Parts: sequence; structure tokens; C-alpha cells
Amino acid sequence: MRSSGGRVRRRRRRRGQGHRQQAGRDPGEAERPARAERIAQAVAAQDLTALRELARAGGLETAQLRRQAWPLLLKVRSVGREEQAAAHRDEAQVALDVQRTRLPGPDAAPGEARARRLEQLAQVVAAVLRSHPWLSYYQGFHELAMPFLCVLGAPGPAAEAARMAALFFVRDAMASGLDHVLAQLRLLYALLEHASPRVHALLAALDVPPFFAISWVLTWFAHDVESLPAVCRIYDVLIASPPMHAVYLAAALVRRREPDVLACDRDFAAVHACLAALPASTADWEPVIRDSCALLARFPAARLQHMARCHLPRLSAVNTYEATWPRLDPERPLRFAALVPVDAGHPLDAIAAEEKPSQTAASAAVRIARTLALDNRWPVAVATLASATMVLYAWLLMQQP
Repeated sequence: MRSSGGRVRRRRRRRGQGHRQQAGRDPGEAERPARAERIAQAVAAQDLTALRELARAGGLETAQLRRQAWPLLLKVRSVGREEQAAAHRDEAQVALDVQRTRLPGPDAAPGEARARRLEQLAQVVAAVLRSHPWLSYYQGFHELAMPFLCVLGAPGPAAEAARMAALFFVRDAMASGLDHVLAQLRLLYALLEHASPRVHALLAALDVPPFFAISWVLTWFAHDVESLPAVCRIYDVLIASPPMHAVYLAAALVRRREPDVLACDRDFAAVHACLAALPASTADWEPVIRDSCALLARFPAARLQHMARCHLPRLSAVNTYEATWPRLDPERPLRFAALVPVDAGHPLDAIAAEEKPSQTAASAAVRIARTLALDNRWPVAVATLASATMVLYAWLLMQQP
């Protein structure tokens, strides 16, 4: 005969097992339908403020929601008109790079599906470059464009999304060189000095440059993270944030993986290899994304540049974002031409073109003044004064309209 005490104990055990199973569930599972509903409501209302917050905190959940939300967040124009333009000078390089692209999912296997997807990707990149010929293609932009094609599904919408990313987020990388991207990587070190002082000290001691993160910044981690859902989650926060958020994400990733970095051999090659492998070996990006948003709130781009004594050009996408992005209207032609006329070339190249003649004139003035001084055997003080006078005169001439 079974005792009532035994039944009570068994009931208690069953209750305990139920509690343990419930405790083991992902607490986010119950919230996902409600989050998806909030995202859908924000899309329907075109509430960009709410959509940005949802994209940053928790992400946009599904490919279907992203297909609706990403174009809104990127302020893409209506798709449906084909623009005929001449081939871009970099399209031969694009074709070579596209053939080496690692595709996600079923398109990865050799065959017609892969060939068709690669052809579409080449069309996306070519459309971006042809729409603004002053943009210079960099190796990796095709990988940045790939998630747009995977999520949005067709070359037209993907090209519009990639175009907005090119113009307002990674424009600095699409100048004639990567100097401005390297400047952003120097800002990464300034962030690490505060976010992860021990790693910063290690990198400084070994003279490890920030090149380990260059593909992270240029491709928005698409080159280094194999999981498409993880890449899409990263894109959620990047397109909902100001430019250069990839740098904050890089700092947050290093901070989160600090024990792994400090545990590797104290050797230049070992540390660099360890850092470069961090994105591929990171499974949970939510803590990294939260940390990156906290770093951005604490060290906005303007403050970070001042703190690091590394100032990006005034026409950098980082420095013009706040003035241009809020005024963009997807239903009207882009006002970007008001900032940089299309026929004037890339804004950062234009600045370089303006600066080079002044630097050349100043250098020539110094050389001429010193030559005159030495030929006439003037004292050193007179030669110095002559040089300074010539430089001032050259500068005044350059100020004339």
C-alpha cells in the first residue's frame, strides 16, 4: 500500500522538475512575439525613433521584419526606376572579388544558385558605384553589400540599401585611399584605453597596430562572422546608429573577450592572430552590442576624437552625419549634392586636393627664402625671418578668392 507521504514526495519532486525545466528556458522566448509585434507596429507607423531603439536593444528578430525595417532605417528612396550610367572604373576588381565571396546557406554550394546570387551581388555593387562615380570601391565592400541582398532579396532594394550605407556610413573608406579608415582605427585604441586598459597596455607593449580590426570595420563584420543571423543582428545596430559604430563594436568585442586575449602568448603574431579570430569565435553578440551602445553613449564621436587628439576631416561621414542624416527625406531626391557636388569628387579627396597646393606653396616658399638667404650669406636669424615671411605671404595669397 502506497503511503500518502510517498505521494506527496513524488508530487514535490515533479513540481521541482517542472520548476527546473521552466527555469532552464530562454527568458527571451516568451518576449519575442511581443517584440515582433512592437517592431511591426513601428514599421507600420514609420516610427523611426522606436524602430532604432528596437534594432539596438534586442534586434529586429526575423528576416521578414528586417525586409521592412532596414529600408526605413536607411531612408532608402522608392525602388522602381532604372538609371542608365556608364561603367565604373573599379568594376573589373569588383568582378574578381565577387567570385571569391563566401555565400551563406544553400547558395554556398557550387551551382546555378551560387552563380545567380554572385551575378546579383555584382549588380548591386555596380549600381552603387555607377550612381556616384566619385566613390572608389574598396575590397570588402561587396561583402558589406551581401547581407542586404540576402535579406532584401533582390538587387534593386539591396543596391539602394548599400548605396545609403556607402554615402552616409562607410563613405570615408570609399575615398581614393584608406587613410581615413586607419584614423578611425586609431580611435579604436583610444576606446580600448578606457574599455579594456589591460589589453590596451598589452598592445602598446608589443606595438600591435589596430590592423586586426580593419576587416571588421570595412565589412561590418560580414567577412569574419560566418553566421548570417549573427551578421544580420550586427547590421541591426549598425544601421540604427551613427557611422563608426563598428569601431565601438570592435572595442566592445575586445573588452568582452579580454580573458582570451590576455591568456595568449606574449608575442606579436600570437596576439594579432588571437584578436583577428575573435568575431568568428563569438557565439553571443548581445552583450557585445550592449557594451558598444554604452561606449557610444559615454564617448560620442566628437568627444572621442578630442580625447584621442585624432581629428577626422570635417567632411568625414562621422562628422557630417548629425547635420545631414536627420534632414534626409526618402521621398525626395537626396540632399547630399548640397554638401558635396557630384562633379567635385569625393569630399575627402577634394579636401586633400585643396591642402596639397597650399602645402606645396608653403614648402616652395621656405626653400626659396632659405636659398636666397644662403646665397647672400645672411645670418641665420635673417634667413629664418625671411622664410617665415614668405610662408605668411604664400598663405595670404591662398586666402584670396
